[in-house]
Amino acid sequence: MCIPACILLTMYSLPESSIAPYLAELQERVKEEGVRVGSYPFFMKGVFVSLIGQNEERVRELGKEVEGQTQGRVVTEQEVLEKKKAAMMNL
Repeated sequence: MCIPACILLTMYSLPESSIAPYLAELQERVKEEGVRVGSYPFFMKGVFVSLIGQNEERVRELGKEVEGQTQGRVVTEQEVLEKKKAAMMNL
């Protein structure tokens, strides 16, 4: 049986190297909760970070924490697609 996951995306204009230590610490802290943290550099324009877990309330709580710690903001999947499309057009 597959349980739907809650996926929260955040976007940062900082280089990945500047937030990597915090994200590594966060992943270590929440792995027992079944939350996965991923970071994806984006065409020299910043980083998308994903938080994936079964508990939507907890994932949203962590998203707020991540926003505060990294100067990022929660974004929708549509915003991610638009940013990627715009970046591809500028290559």
